[in-house]
Amino acid sequence: TSPLQSPSTSPVAVPTRDLAPGAVGEEVRALQKLLNSHGYAVASTGPGSSGNETTRFGAATYAALVRFQKAKAITPAAGYFGPKTRAVFRAL
Repeated sequence: TSPLQSPSTSPVAVPTRDLAPGAVGEEVRALQKLLNSHGYAVASTGPGSSGNETTRFGAATYAALVRFQKAKAITPAAGYFGPKTRAVFRAL
């Protein structure tokens, strides 16, 4: 591991495809991991919570993404993961 990275944390790749509610796949899990690791919890316990990320983009992922977008002044804060949100995550 690098000095900037703890052994228990591996970097999460920013999803390359656009994601919206209803999307399914590993890129949704990556989005949930990003949201959870940056303080925008998808869920506090159970599915979607840190360490229990899922492959389904549902209401909890949507709500966490909207909170992130509002906090980062991404407009519109529509709960859609596209180029604007991707660019902000890459800059973090």
